[in-house]
Amino acid sequence: MPSHIYDAIVIGAGGMGSAAAYHLAKIGADVLVLEQFQRGHKLGSSHGETRIIRFFYNKSFYAELMKTAYSEWRELESASNKQLLFTTGSVNLGANLDGRGNPYVQSIKQSLDAADVECEWWEQTQLSERFPQFSVSDDMDILWQKDTGFLCASECVLTHLQLAEQHDATVLENTCVTKIDWQAGVPTVHTAGKQFQGRKIVLTAGAWTSYLLKELNLPLSVTKQQVCYYRPTNTALFQPNQFPVFTETIKEGEFLYGIPCFGENGVKVARHGLGANVLPDTCNRTPDADYIQRIDGYVAERIPSLGKTVSAEVCLYTETPDEDFIIDTHPQCPNLLIAAGFSGHGFKFCSLVGRIMSELVSRGETDFDISPFRINR
Repeated sequence: MPSHIYDAIVIGAGGMGSAAAYHLAKIGADVLVLEQFQRGHKLGSSHGETRIIRFFYNKSFYAELMKTAYSEWRELESASNKQLLFTTGSVNLGANLDGRGNPYVQSIKQSLDAADVECEWWEQTQLSERFPQFSVSDDMDILWQKDTGFLCASECVLTHLQLAEQHDATVLENTCVTKIDWQAGVPTVHTAGKQFQGRKIVLTAGAWTSYLLKELNLPLSVTKQQVCYYRPTNTALFQPNQFPVFTETIKEGEFLYGIPCFGENGVKVARHGLGANVLPDTCNRTPDADYIQRIDGYVAERIPSLGKTVSAEVCLYTETPDEDFIIDTHPQCPNLLIAAGFSGHGFKFCSLVGRIMSELVSRGETDFDISPFRINR
């Protein structure tokens, strides 16, 4: 058996794991991070140039948590001397049904009002004046929120890991965990060639979570997600200072979203709420032609100057049935902490979840209300 006992072993070095490692190392914990692939890999849910950061939700507790998440990202920028968060503002679009408004967009407005986050209704003429790139009818609900923007996703992950290492965390790449022996006297993590012991285990394994927690039968579904990128002729019109983050509700639980031109790929457009169930190790990583055609059809109607898809990529969602996260301790082992089910809207919370996990490790409790994320909800 290993002689060294870490204060915490973090399994998975994606968005949540990298943030947890940083926050733990920052408070002086002896931290080991185990990543089955190389850091920054493209096989999970945290890669890519951008992820949306936003206050708008149809559940008010997320809007409240975002107030701290924003400040944690700003602190990370300060600590790393990098700009990782870009503010663009956002427009939320939804068909006005029978003059009663779009139910989802209306619920977003109510949630933002409850959290005292500034937002405003726009008329179609206001949208056309501010962002003429959009083509919308005058029967759409249009909600503007000024604080929305995007995070440099892959760079955020790498930055969290770099800072964790500066605080003496150990990061082992290409180290696949095969078993967590949480019933041992000291929790023990097994890999192909070694065993590691930690007083606390933090499981942030994304799509591979269920493989390591078979005894809990967690209701986590893994789906194939795809995003399309566009390179319009006039790229200046789609820079972050000229074009906002946007969403458009299609129906309950399903919407399209877009992010301005940034980095090498261009404008990002995708559809949330579609995706076939897959296994993470065998998922076909080739984008589907019919999906690209569907997104191109939407873009031709809503933002015609974007043109056609120039590239597309695949990532994974790992979700619970209610699309709320799991942040909790193992029901039979308080020394095993679980953070899972974030895909689709979780990346923006990485900075905060890392802090929450560090508090759960160091104090056994957190200052934040995580009751919506309990396993037994």
